[in-house]
Amino acid sequence: MKLLRQGTISVLAGCHSPIHSLVVLIAWRQLYHRYPNAWQLICIGIHDIGHWGKDYLDHEDEKAQHAVLGAKIAGKLFGVKGYDFIIGHNTYESDKRSLLYYPDKYSWVIAPIWWMVSNTFFEPKLIRPNCTRQDSAVMFKKAMVENSKNNFNERGHDIYLKQWRGQTPKYPTKSNAVINKTEEK
Repeated sequence: MKLLRQGTISVLAGCHSPIHSLVVLIAWRQLYHRYPNAWQLICIGIHDIGHWGKDYLDHEDEKAQHAVLGAKIAGKLFGVKGYDFIIGHNTYESDKRSLLYYPDKYSWVIAPIWWMVSNTFFEPKLIRPNCTRQDSAVMFKKAMVENSKNNFNERGHDIYLKQWRGQTPKYPTKSNAVINKTEEK
């Protein structure tokens, strides 16, 4: 029996930790030229909490459902706008991209390499086969920069599955998704 699953480690100290939320906040400011509202800020802090207890790197189904827990919590706290804000940060669970979608993806474009490398110590599966920790971080960042040129139409996890594991993602990317504008208030 595993004491700590990949997602729990990720939320506590890895790539879905509070540092990720901070980088998402910085990305938000860069993209939208304003700070999020108080309720949006709380949602940014909990948007990836659903990785907790999941082996998200090994099981795509678990990754696909990661937004649900944070969305349910945000729904209890802020109603439908909170739920939609978090559920729409990825395209597994929602056809509509929320305002959180782009800062969440762009965070990997601006994330410091030292932090991305440090994630590989907590989450060694993030190291690409036959590569160093540094090379793995740089390659993922480059892939996300390229992805940004295509409106982030490819999920970061899909990039991981294809490039690190040679797998075809199970779930098609919904590239025609639109931003849900009802959550701005």
